[in-house]
Amino acid sequence: MRSALRRILLLAAGLSSAALAQDQTTPAEREAHWREDLQFFAAGLRATGHSVDLHRGISTRGQIDFAKLYPKARFDAAMEALEADIPRVSDAEMVLSLMRLVASANVAHNGVNMPLSMGFFARLPLTFHWFPDGLAVIGASPEYSAALGTRVLRIGSMTPEQLLPVIAPYIAHENEVWLREQAVGFLRPQAVLQHFGLLDQDGRVVLSLDKPGEPPFTLSVAPGDPRVTRIPMTEGLHTPVPLFRSQPGKDYWYRYLPDSQTLFIQYNACRNDPKLPFSEFARQALGEADAHPPKRVVIDLRQNGGGDSRVIGPLKSGLASRLKAIGPVYVLIGPSTFSSALMNAIELHRALHATLVGEAAGEKPNSYGEVKLLTLPNSKVVVRYTTKYFALAKDGDPAALEPDLAAPRTLADALAGRDPVLEAAIAAGR
Repeated sequence: MRSALRRILLLAAGLSSAALAQDQTTPAEREAHWREDLQFFAAGLRATGHSVDLHRGISTRGQIDFAKLYPKARFDAAMEALEADIPRVSDAEMVLSLMRLVASANVAHNGVNMPLSMGFFARLPLTFHWFPDGLAVIGASPEYSAALGTRVLRIGSMTPEQLLPVIAPYIAHENEVWLREQAVGFLRPQAVLQHFGLLDQDGRVVLSLDKPGEPPFTLSVAPGDPRVTRIPMTEGLHTPVPLFRSQPGKDYWYRYLPDSQTLFIQYNACRNDPKLPFSEFARQALGEADAHPPKRVVIDLRQNGGGDSRVIGPLKSGLASRLKAIGPVYVLIGPSTFSSALMNAIELHRALHATLVGEAAGEKPNSYGEVKLLTLPNSKVVVRYTTKYFALAKDGDPAALEPDLAAPRTLADALAGRDPVLEAAIAAGR
């Protein structure tokens, strides 16, 4: 009866059948399953295109430059430690150890997807964002709405800056920009908070918060169902919504701004929307440029995490043929500009002589990509690894794609609904 009730509760929490099966295994079965998963993981990462026969088997390319990114002595020692830990640590600790091992390559595309089981399901009902001037709360469930728009002074006993190097080994990153960008999500799951000793005896996290114009205060927050509604700061505090966030959920859209004679193009994902293929979208946007020749074109890649770098082709070629008629091109970049979006920013910079405006991107120009997935057979943990190296920098190996014109957007800007990045692009083109 008790096991049946537990199964119902787990299903209600949205956990997979694999997680349910794992929950019902004996200690000996659990240990055997993890050993098999680790063997599968190591074989998959090392694969050279030959079939690896474990259970159903895999036949794939493994991690490119495996020996360079995961030196044998270090990798073998980490695997031995993982196997020795199986009977001693929880499933969550096993997953976190895998995260640390995969992240040790310092490749931003490599990583372990955060599961929705094994202690990772319950999460803080808050949305964090790391602004240039500090960590802030930009979304919260109604119960914790007092946190909206606050700067985070402490998480438990640690400041965000003290905590960052502690969690850094678990987050695959190539620069500090991406580390901060990924940290805001990494810190939400209960298993992570417990691992780093951030939960109090009641299983809650005490946050020290600072709201502009008010004295600092503390808030005790409990991890819970991640599906709970989180109210965005703009809605909860009734702050103005900046243009680049005015159409959430859309992969791409454009607007002509008559006051500044700017054609603003928001490009949020490198993929085709079946309802409006990008080639048709580009035709419409270019038609707007023909009807109202703009003094400048602004392409916003700040929220674009990548996809297929080829999708932007029709827009790039169309703008290239109109450069004398449309004025200069400005490309907005920031910490979330990643993968194919970073490639697009570099392409537009070179092909259209575009000026990059904003903040440094979260990836190195010379980096690994072409991601493949490895799903471990028992735990169903998903590992991401890379199969191609891209050398996009003309000179050297810079730590990040930097803007030509720096324009940070602070928490104060966000609270006021300002977009200094777009403002800088418009002002530069006058």
